Amino acid sequence: MINQSGAVHLRGVSRTVLTAVIALIVTVIVFATTAFADLASEYKVEIAVDNNTFAVTTNEKEPIEILSQANVILAESDKLDISAFRSGEGGTIRVDKRNRINVKFDGVISTYDVYGDTVGKAFDELGITVSAQDKINYSLTDNIEDGMVIDIKSAMSVKLIADGKKAKYAIYQGTVADLISLAQIELGKDDYTKPSLDTKLKADMTVKVFRVEYKEEERTQKTSYKTTEKKDGTLARGVTKVFKKGVKGEDKVTYKVKYVNGKEDSKQELSRRTVKKPENEIVKVGTKKTKGASYKSNGVSSKNGYSVGQKINGRYTHYCACAACGTGTGMTASGRRVYNGMPNPYYIACNWLPMGSVVNVDGTNYTVVDRGGSGLSVKGRIDIFTPEGHKACYRYGTGSCDLTIVRLGW
Repeated sequence: MINQSGAVHLRGVSRTVLTAVIALIVTVIVFATTAFADLASEYKVEIAVDNNTFAVTTNEKEPIEILSQANVILAESDKLDISAFRSGEGGTIRVDKRNRINVKFDGVISTYDVYGDTVGKAFDELGITVSAQDKINYSLTDNIEDGMVIDIKSAMSVKLIADGKKAKYAIYQGTVADLISLAQIELGKDDYTKPSLDTKLKADMTVKVFRVEYKEEERTQKTSYKTTEKKDGTLARGVTKVFKKGVKGEDKVTYKVKYVNGKEDSKQELSRRTVKKPENEIVKVGTKKTKGASYKSNGVSSKNGYSVGQKINGRYTHYCACAACGTGTGMTASGRRVYNGMPNPYYIACNWLPMGSVVNVDGTNYTVVDRGGSGLSVKGRIDIFTPEGHKACYRYGTGSCDLTIVRLGW
C-alpha cells in the first residue's frame, strides 16, 4: 500500500513539471522565432553627411527614423536626398548640410550660405572662379566647415623694366620695394625707381629702375667771342659789314657727369682752364645818311636764307596805283594803301623777301609792302612804287641796281 501511494504522488508531480517545461520550451521557441524574424528583416544603409560616409544596420523603413537611429539630426535648411535609397533593401541616404562661410577677397569679406561639401564645390555653387595665379588659404579639395574664413588674394600683373630688360611679375600685394625684392634686383646707393619704392603696387603698373653713375670727365668747350662795332661814314645808315671775323676760344673743363641708365643726365663743372683765347669780331656800322624810308632795327640778322648787310645785284621796274598796273584799289598786299599823287612812301613789291623788309637800292631805302607776279620771285627782282603816275613809270624805266638788305621783316 505504501508503495502504491508513493507511486501516485510521483505521477502527479511529473505532470506539473512537464507542463512547466513545455511552457518554457514554447516561450523559447516564440522568442527565437521573433529574434530570427527581426534578424531576417535588418539591412544595411549607407549614410553620407556632406563628405562623411558611414554605414548602419537597421530594420527601420523610413529615412528619418534611420537617420535618427544613427544620431543624425536634420535642420530645416538641410537637404535630404533619398534617390539612391530603397526602403527595406538598402542604398544611400545623403544629407547636405547648409554651412555659413566667409570669403575674404582682396581684403573684403562677404558671407555666404552653401551646401557644397568642399571649397571647390562651394565656389562652383557661388560662381567664384579662382585662377592658378590666385593665392588661397585652403585647398579646393578641403572640406567645408561652418564659420570658416576663406582668404583669396588675386595676383596682380605688374611690369618691371630694369637693366635693359622687361619682365612681368604676378604679385598679390605690397609695394615697389616688394617687387624689387621678388625680382632679386639690388639697387645701388644712388639708384632709384619710378614710382618710388614706397608706392603701393596696382594692377598693370609699370615700374622702372634707374641706374645712376657719376664720372669725372674733361671736355673741350668752345667759348664765344665778343662783337665790337665801329662807325663807318662810307656805309649807308643801317648797313653793317663784318670787318674782322671773330674766332671762338677753347677751354678744357672738368665735369662731374651724372649718367642715368647709361645716358648723360646732368653735369657739374669742377674746374676750367683756357687753352685758347677768343678773338673778338669787328663790325662796321654805316652812318651815312640815305634817302627814302625810315626804319628801326628789329634785331633779326638772318631769315629765309638772307641776312642783314647782304649785297645783291638786282633789277628794277616801276609801277603806280592805276588800274593798268594793278587792281586799281590802291590796297597793297601788306594792307598799306597807296594812291597816285601821294608823297613818296618809298615802297617796293617783291616776292623773295619777308614783308616789312627794308632794302637800300642805290643809296635809297625802300620798304617791302607788296607782292607781284611770278617774275618778282627771282632773287634781286623788285618793282618800285611811283606816286607820280603811269607816265613817270615809263620815264623812269627799268634797269640794273645794287641792293643791300638793311632789315628783314617788320
